[in-house]
Amino acid sequence: MTARERGLATAISRLVHANPFLPERIEAEREALGSDFKPTGPVWSARTAHEEDSPNLPALDARAQALTDALRQRLSTGVAPRADELSLYEDVVLYLLYNRYFPDLHRLIAAPASSTARLPAYARFLYDVEHYFGTPALALPARQDPASAFALFFQIRRAFHFTFSHILGGSLPAARLRAAVWQSIFTRDVRRYRRALSERMHDVTTLIAGPSGTGKELVAQAIGLSRYIPFDPDKQAFVEDFTGGFFPLNLSALPVTLVESELFGHRRGAFTGAVQDRAGWLEACPPLAPCSWTRSLRSSRRSR
Repeated sequence: MTARERGLATAISRLVHANPFLPERIEAEREALGSDFKPTGPVWSARTAHEEDSPNLPALDARAQALTDALRQRLSTGVAPRADELSLYEDVVLYLLYNRYFPDLHRLIAAPASSTARLPAYARFLYDVEHYFGTPALALPARQDPASAFALFFQIRRAFHFTFSHILGGSLPAARLRAAVWQSIFTRDVRRYRRALSERMHDVTTLIAGPSGTGKELVAQAIGLSRYIPFDPDKQAFVEDFTGGFFPLNLSALPVTLVESELFGHRRGAFTGAVQDRAGWLEACPPLAPCSWTRSLRSSRRSR
């Protein structure tokens, strides 16, 4: 890489791993675009600009495409890159491919019922992966298999959509709340999450505290609907519907006599009014998608 290419690749790598709801994301855009950067405000919020309408994204995509094409051409000639250059190349390609398949993944959010149907876009994605990573010189230590990368793209798309669209406010405190939601899903280290934690975070419980009416359920919903869902490369489809990741239940609103029945279920005739068997929430929630409980302390449980 030339010094200029390295600077651009480093800035794009920061975009890939930055928390998108903190000022660091905007600063990474400024670093990547230089004098072509168009100010959009200190943070990304629905009050300033919608994500698809950000004036900087088309310019960033164009620069990432040009840089990727130049580096791939150089690698195809047998140039031996350093390990840090390979890592930067991988990040630039991931940035490019995420934005390329953004429309296909967003359509699954707009039509949740289709999220487990066969996705023809995956065949194109495999072609692109082979195109950019099929060069013999690419021995990428952090590289994932294509299905895992595609599943992570869909998780990122959902996490941004539900956090950005449901938790509004242009102030820095509102941005910090969105950033905390993002961190709760992906942890502080996105590289480590991508490498080893994506399929393990569902065992972690999150406590969301705050006065009544401050939006705790919106936070729980954003986290619950953003869990990692594996992609089956043979069926070319996600293994389950992402909407099954959130089941709100307000325990404080239930009479004490019904809490046990709601959680554990009951048999027909167990008490007056029990006219049929009923599965409790602990049974109804899928193993990888625990319910979001709201108790008198207004805490929530969710799956990542």
